[in-house]
Amino acid sequence: MESDHLRRAWSVAEFRRVWLATVLLSLGNWTERLVVGFFVLDQSGSVFLTAASFAVRQAPALITAPIAGSIVDRWPRRRVLALTAVYKALILGALAYFAGLDNPALWPVFVVTALSGVGQSFEIPATQGLVTDSVPRRLRMNAVATQSVGARGIGAMGALAAGTATDSLGEVGALGIGAAAFGAATLATLLIRPVVAESVGSAAVSTGRFGVGLFKQSFLDLRMLWQLPAVRVLLVAAVLVETFGFAFGALLPSISVNVLGTAGSGLGALTMMASFGSLGGVIVLAMLGDYRHKERLLVLITLMYGSFLMLFASSGLFPLSMVLILGVGMSAGAFDAMQWTLLQANVPEQMRGRAIGGWVFAIGFGWIGHIGLGALGEAIGVQWALGGAGALVFVTGVVLIRATRRLNQQRNADAVEVG
Repeated sequence: MESDHLRRAWSVAEFRRVWLATVLLSLGNWTERLVVGFFVLDQSGSVFLTAASFAVRQAPALITAPIAGSIVDRWPRRRVLALTAVYKALILGALAYFAGLDNPALWPVFVVTALSGVGQSFEIPATQGLVTDSVPRRLRMNAVATQSVGARGIGAMGALAAGTATDSLGEVGALGIGAAAFGAATLATLLIRPVVAESVGSAAVSTGRFGVGLFKQSFLDLRMLWQLPAVRVLLVAAVLVETFGFAFGALLPSISVNVLGTAGSGLGALTMMASFGSLGGVIVLAMLGDYRHKERLLVLITLMYGSFLMLFASSGLFPLSMVLILGVGMSAGAFDAMQWTLLQANVPEQMRGRAIGGWVFAIGFGWIGHIGLGALGEAIGVQWALGGAGALVFVTGVVLIRATRRLNQQRNADAVEVG
């Protein structure tokens, strides 16, 4: 019975093509995050600068994500994704070049990492749009979760391989492997066939809807999303959880080296376990199929996320930390997948790309958490900083209980009026 749930979206041939391209992209992305974080910590010895290297990847989304969402709804998504994969391969090539210099400066690495964040603004909405385009509506939650299973599964193995490659081949060799993954993703993306939603989007371009200017139209689209109550709740939750919760990745290199006493291989092992945890989280979602009470599930996931972060922060033992970070990763993976599912379920069909673009814009505020936790980690210690972040994620879950309850009451009242 459980395997039948996992096969629902997988039985669609077009979904399998999208799945292949996106998991290869995930391999490149995980490699980049791990190697850049370890490189900055190795060169600077600074918790703050290491966290800042994660922050600069997210900050550009505050400008580029609304534009990317609008483009993904109007242009062929597979072309956007193919161009993004080429772009990310070039980014990793540039990072490898700077990492290979004698006495490398850090500022070029930060600049190129920020440019990588621009690519991510296009990659996520294009990926999620293609995933849901490729299956019937009833299979969308299963498709999002199944795609996440592959992306996070290969990310887990890629994180371990990248950590090992960093120890044995150096940062340049590991980044070269990541660039090759993006190259393979480009080829895989070209195998994806055009879908109906793409032709609709292309028609929207030809009608001159960009006449008011791409930048202005993109933010008009974002304002339209904000006016939808369910979407507004989801985006606020994304900002809070991303700012306080997902910043744990920025502190992971420092926790690995300074708290747990491990090197690149240890960081790779922790990242791998977090990835395996997120893999388990999205497998559970895939098995649930078209689960009815999605908002309640999101609340539960948020509460679990905060709890596991606090437990992980309090651990000073590597074996125990390896177990606890499974729970952190499980909560993180499930939170993202539920956000993508609920956002696309609460907007009109023609706005699904913009909904995910709005989510990327929301998580763009996560750089505040990376910088803040980095500074706080240097001032009071990374364990206290991460524990406090976990507490704030838990509080966000408590607030979500009330927010989702009010949404349901409003929906019931609207249904009575219509009746």
